Amino acid sequence: MNVDSTKPLTIRELTNEEKELTIHWANGEVSRLLHFWLRDNCPQLRHSTTDHRTVETSSIPTDVRPASAVVNADGDVELTWAHDGHRSMFTARWLRANDYSSGARYVHDSPKLWDASIGRALPEASYPLLTADSNVRLTFLDGFIAYGVGVLRDVPCVAGTVLEVAGLLGEVRSTSWGTVFDVVSMEDANSLAYTNLPLVTHTDEGYRDPAPTVQLQHFLRADATGGASTLVDGFKIAEDMRTNVPEQFALLANTMLDFHFADDTAEHSARGPIIDLNPDASIRAIRYSNHSVLPFLLPPEQMGAFYAAYLTFATMRENDTYQLHLEMGAGDLYIVDNHRVLHGRTGFSSGGARHLQSCYIERDELVSRRTVLGRTR
Repeated sequence: MNVDSTKPLTIRELTNEEKELTIHWANGEVSRLLHFWLRDNCPQLRHSTTDHRTVETSSIPTDVRPASAVVNADGDVELTWAHDGHRSMFTARWLRANDYSSGARYVHDSPKLWDASIGRALPEASYPLLTADSNVRLTFLDGFIAYGVGVLRDVPCVAGTVLEVAGLLGEVRSTSWGTVFDVVSMEDANSLAYTNLPLVTHTDEGYRDPAPTVQLQHFLRADATGGASTLVDGFKIAEDMRTNVPEQFALLANTMLDFHFADDTAEHSARGPIIDLNPDASIRAIRYSNHSVLPFLLPPEQMGAFYAAYLTFATMRENDTYQLHLEMGAGDLYIVDNHRVLHGRTGFSSGGARHLQSCYIERDELVSRRTVLGRTR
């Protein structure tokens, strides 16, 4: 969190009131901070290397209060607590940066919404350069986090290489499919992915809780005619629905659906809405898997309206305005945020070989690696 450089860091006066400390700044502004909050965030009660609290918040007396509050010679605030004599020291800069009474809040980057016109903004890199140059890797990961999608070229057409790419970007998640799974046409397929039929855009594994967050698809062979990869920003569709059909947006955000998968060796069930929201109403995730969702069991008076909302989302995801088509050849790989970007493909000819290998990693580890790389920039 950055301090507003236009605000002076000089404290003119402190007022130690019954429940809060009032800070009078030199420019006339006033901050009011609860005594309990100050004790809970005492810098001297945080671990030296992790910066985590070493005192449990619930152990702090609810009537905690400083016996004295002074501005020291360095212009910082020193508090001596009445109940145990502990001394806390807060720098003026820290107090400015964390002054919740004046509106300080954590700032998070908003996703960059996109549609079929994304063009050159699509994050893309050569895999050999990605492995050799940390700046290329950082730029690619920045783009992926912002857009939820990325393309790598020049990936060696060797079975298992997708795990090498995954290991560079995160930690592989194993599922009942294994750590890596092959996508090829086969008889008696247990998934539409293993046919040559068109695959409408969807998020993967809606029947798992939690659903995998990041998917990698590596094209080892792509000799068949057709089979273009189709990608859609589910966040963009949801935000457009929020703007244009808010009642339908609310139905998709507030209606829980059930998803299910079963074969001879596994069975999975999960629940969730199509549009999953954070408490602040920002979009957390999209879960759209029409092939694995169970029959809607809703109140009769809601069923018709919900179907209308569901069909609006379904129609938009297949609309050329939103759908990005990528011609992927052997040696290409795409990576998608499975909680945001829907993926599919057009149909392809039964003649000619087509072989993909896929795996999952988790987004939190990918973001961590990007953050660590960014420390050196």
